[in-house]
Amino acid sequence: MAVSEPRGWFAVPAPVRELFKVFPLHVLPAAALPQRSPDCSRPRLHVFARGDDDARAGRPSFNPACLKWQTLLRVARVDVDLVPSNNHASPSGALPFLLPARRDDAATTSARGPTCLTGNKLLQYAREHAPHKIREDEPVRLEAYQALLAQHIRPAWLYTLYLSPANDSLLTSLYLPSSLLLRLPMRHTLHAAATEEILKATRRPHLAPAQLYTDADAALQSLSTLLGDDEWFFAGDAPGVFDAEVFAYTYLILDESLDWQDRTLAHCLLRFDNLVQHQSRLYQRCWES
Repeated sequence: MAVSEPRGWFAVPAPVRELFKVFPLHVLPAAALPQRSPDCSRPRLHVFARGDDDARAGRPSFNPACLKWQTLLRVARVDVDLVPSNNHASPSGALPFLLPARRDDAATTSARGPTCLTGNKLLQYAREHAPHKIREDEPVRLEAYQALLAQHIRPAWLYTLYLSPANDSLLTSLYLPSSLLLRLPMRHTLHAAATEEILKATRRPHLAPAQLYTDADAALQSLSTLLGDDEWFFAGDAPGVFDAEVFAYTYLILDESLDWQDRTLAHCLLRFDNLVQHQSRLYQRCWES
């Protein structure tokens, strides 16, 4: 019994099939990259940025996760080009990610495209390409204090930026589209995602803004005690991974260019002068030296 040809929306009409028999499909060679495309001879770090000008100038990202890795690469003296991006462009669904320079990626590039580095692979890349060795932090102590950031500082940050009504104009300028039609549903999505992340981190059934700031203040006090009179965390002779992680929050919390209207978190941070000096010192080292 003969099998009938498939019919429906995706069936190719007979006249079209006959046309391609006479004029076969010809695959053209790949077009050259447009002039504004990043130079593949240099590694490219895809981050949240406020525009092409900020990216070209290498200015700090407004996103803590992006700024952490941007700072660490600068600490390591690994030069990268910044590419303004968003989560939808990331293979992992989150920023940042790094595409190595073509010469660095030759051994690992496959038919699927260039290698995309995130997280620990990005740290490994920084260590392999740093002119000087990146300082190693003690794993046990590092994990304990990273928990302070994840469970107390980050939830307060998420509330301040994504949920505080006073900072809605800032959220709009950083993350929301210009289209009014798209803005409302996307704002709702961001609010819901931030609420979910906060409740997951704090393990509470409801949002409690006052408690979030109380917890953040206690965490900042612990960080201040840890830093003490040292220049860098864990009494290091140079900044390490944890210094970059803390800076990613402290710099943005105090960044006046972001035009914070609700400055509750900044007021908490300003109580600890050594943390303020730490962020100033690291900014000078990475962006002004």
